[in-house]
Amino acid sequence: MSARAQALDQIDTALAELGAIEASLAAVRRGQNPGVNRGDVARRFHAIAHAGTGHHAFSPVQELAALAEKVTDGTDRSILHTAGEIEVVQHAADVLSLLLRDMGHQLLGRRGADVTPAAGALRGRVGSMLMAARR
Repeated sequence: MSARAQALDQIDTALAELGAIEASLAAVRRGQNPGVNRGDVARRFHAIAHAGTGHHAFSPVQELAALAEKVTDGTDRSILHTAGEIEVVQHAADVLSLLLRDMGHQLLGRRGADVTPAAGALRGRVGSMLMAARR
């Protein structure tokens, strides 16, 4: 398998993890679940953070997914249910999806988008949440 094909496969795997997170969030919004399973979300962000190990292009995805994992794994409860918690998970899923899709487009020779502002905003938001949790 070529390096490009391998990277595209890793992108697809990470997007599948994000799809599962999105499905959990959608179930909460529809009122089918009272919250999102913290352990499941943390495990999925962990899997995304370790996708593409060895590929330098994956480093922004790995960094942001690891931060999102810390936020979701840092609570004492087994369910994320507050609007703020769910909003941060949604924000992380959205930005990671943008980053991964952009990487896929670039690998396929298409023009990439400037996703740096979205990644920076998520990094700042998650960093603030981690700092607040430590206090």
